[in-house]
Amino acid sequence: MTGGPADTAVGPVLPRLVGDEEERLTGAELRRLTARVRAHNVPAQAGRVAMDVGEVVISLAIVALYVWGFGAPLRELLESDATRFGLGPGLVQALVLGLATLAGTVVALRLGPAGLPAAGVRWWVPTPADRTGLASPSVVRSVLIGVGAGLVVGGVPAAFVGVSVPGILADAALGAALGLLVVAGAGVLQVTGAASGPLPGRVLNALLAAVPVAGLALALWAPEWAAWAAPWPVLAVLAGLGGVALVFWATRLERLRAGELRARASAAMQASVALLSLDSGGMSRALGGGPTASRVLPWLPGTARGPAGALLAADATLLARSPSALAGLVALAATGAFIVQVPAMAGGIGLWAVLVGAGYAGAISGAVGPRSAGENPRLDSLVPLGARTTRAVRTVWPVLTAAVVLLAIAVAVGGGQWLVTGGLAVVVLGAAAVRAAYRGPVPWDVPMIATPAGGLPTGLVLHQLKGVDLAVLGTLPLAWAVVSGAAGPAVIGLQVVFSLGAVLWAAHVKRSA
Repeated sequence: MTGGPADTAVGPVLPRLVGDEEERLTGAELRRLTARVRAHNVPAQAGRVAMDVGEVVISLAIVALYVWGFGAPLRELLESDATRFGLGPGLVQALVLGLATLAGTVVALRLGPAGLPAAGVRWWVPTPADRTGLASPSVVRSVLIGVGAGLVVGGVPAAFVGVSVPGILADAALGAALGLLVVAGAGVLQVTGAASGPLPGRVLNALLAAVPVAGLALALWAPEWAAWAAPWPVLAVLAGLGGVALVFWATRLERLRAGELRARASAAMQASVALLSLDSGGMSRALGGGPTASRVLPWLPGTARGPAGALLAADATLLARSPSALAGLVALAATGAFIVQVPAMAGGIGLWAVLVGAGYAGAISGAVGPRSAGENPRLDSLVPLGARTTRAVRTVWPVLTAAVVLLAIAVAVGGGQWLVTGGLAVVVLGAAAVRAAYRGPVPWDVPMIATPAGGLPTGLVLHQLKGVDLAVLGTLPLAWAVVSGAAGPAVIGLQVVFSLGAVLWAAHVKRSA
């Protein structure tokens, strides 16, 4: 070997790779290329478009016939006994429109009106393609859904209460304008980053409680509100605001961040799966990503005394830190008091249905702790109590929230002989909420039942009835007291037995083999 440097052969220098802007795929081109590949792998069936259009037309015709058929009985129900406290049809129109607008706003903010499917987020977002071209179809789809839903929400109540055809068209246009404004406004919040902040959630919670309370106030002070048709200047103003928001939103889609698109795709997939499987718990988890109070009642954990007290304090803390649950409780109380203003719902079997339905929903709102334990069974194993004792203790807060709703209804109807029985029945409603919280996953292995309308998923039906069955069966003594107008010692004693049995039923734990 020589001490000199080794001879090395220097080859040709490779050129540096530089991206060509002219050959880069835009978002629209990337979507079209993906669609062509999908169409090649899954050939289109002849007549598929015609079949889809026919199904939509038939469905709309069936809905229109249902609206036409149920309109007359509903008008008779609203106009019955109007000399006492019958509700005006205009009030029903306003409340339905307000609640539907609020629900649409919640869905638009939680799911995000602009976004990509999960596969698009995974494969398209990392590319240098523009976000405007990628997200444009979702904008068009969201706007069409919002406007279409607004047409239905605005026009159907007007048709129910007997508005003329021009009035129905005006009210449908009002709903469409509100739908456009809601979707475009949510899109503006999305592209500016304000949708992920705490302020929109707080405003929604406040409106959730305020809209039913306002409807109840109008029902008490101005019940005779005739059916109305929206004036055209109002429609023009709302449509103009929605158009301006839509332009602002569509021209700033490039600001959408990858994290927001991933979160939106995950929430949309969870909501779609819950909707297809009729999973109410999954739907509430997908749409319930609102703000959580970080420090509420800091003295509450210090009130715990013993294992049962610690469990109650923990559930109370979860409930106090859930503004949406508290706002929903206020909304349920006001809605129940509003419904009993209809004479047919102020007594008899109608009143019992309102008491059970609203009271059970109020108990569900207060069952934040049981729902958390039902979703994560390991939480109960951390408490030094038996499984049955834990579930029995967890019924306390659902019982109290159900009592709040029933008290509001009792005040609205002026009390009655059923009050004592109703006070005992809230235990049943709280136990039913706990039973629903611990119902577990859907048993899809249960055989289906063949019906003329198709296969009936028996496991799903039984799963959804858990909690509702206990609420209905356990309040039969209350139904007797409400319908008969008398609650003797025998009925009260029977309700006590039913309440104790409901708690034992809700606390029952199946032993695994």
